[in-house]
Amino acid sequence: MARSDEPDYVFRDRHPERHDVYALYDLESERTRREVQCLLDLPYGTHPRMTFDLFPGGRHAPLAIFFHGGYWQSLDKRRFSFVAKSLLAKGFSVALPNYPLAPELRLEQITEAATASIPAIIDVVSEHTGPPSSWLTTGHSAGGHHAVWAGLHARPHPTVSAIPFAGTAPISGIFDVRPLVGTSLNRALGLTIQRAARLSPLDCDLPPLRYRILVGAGETSGFLDQAAGFAGRLRSAGRDAESRVLAGLNHYTILKDLLLPGSIITGVLKEMADMEEKPCREAKR
Repeated sequence: MARSDEPDYVFRDRHPERHDVYALYDLESERTRREVQCLLDLPYGTHPRMTFDLFPGGRHAPLAIFFHGGYWQSLDKRRFSFVAKSLLAKGFSVALPNYPLAPELRLEQITEAATASIPAIIDVVSEHTGPPSSWLTTGHSAGGHHAVWAGLHARPHPTVSAIPFAGTAPISGIFDVRPLVGTSLNRALGLTIQRAARLSPLDCDLPPLRYRILVGAGETSGFLDQAAGFAGRLRSAGRDAESRVLAGLNHYTILKDLLLPGSIITGVLKEMADMEEKPCREAKR
């Protein structure tokens, strides 16, 4: 494949503000872990990165599972603890899994690990809050891929199937993996077109669920096309799919929306879980 997709997916140098954005996320995440109840680095497998952080909500609170991005080869859940704060305030329990990374493991193995995190998370949440009233998946970039892929593949597990699945809300997600094969990102991923196609939610027969797709207006055409193409594919199959383009936000800044009192992303997740307004959760004492 030609390397014409490189600028759509390899754009760190175009966004020097990412350093400040990541510094903000780190600061807000450290504050979140300090101020609210959290259970850190709970194992769900034998690999050192098969752990998750849990921010338990109230009794039988719906569960939001957030997967971090990094093109399946970088980043860590601890940078994104801040995601939990606004969701806790709206009555959710929140879990953030880590997962093994490329090039140590193939993408097939990475997606299997992410899928395995879900029943383990639901087991632990149930111990602390009682079974959640429902669960949903979300995540950013490659984590958006996990949100769709792991969410759907975990559904048949007995622990998971007993809990209503409210749907999936990927943020700046990757739904067609094939464009990455011709980019420098594939040095770590080592994908062929055939394997990338098999790992692409765009080409799956996706079940009738709620799909809420979010993307920043300032993202590259590659990510805007990913969101529009996936939403269109779902709607043409008769699925309950909606897409939203968030004004003024790019691939690095889109999660800053979760730091705002009127967060659009939080509102979408709240609507998915069919929740009524709940009081803010008390800070950890």
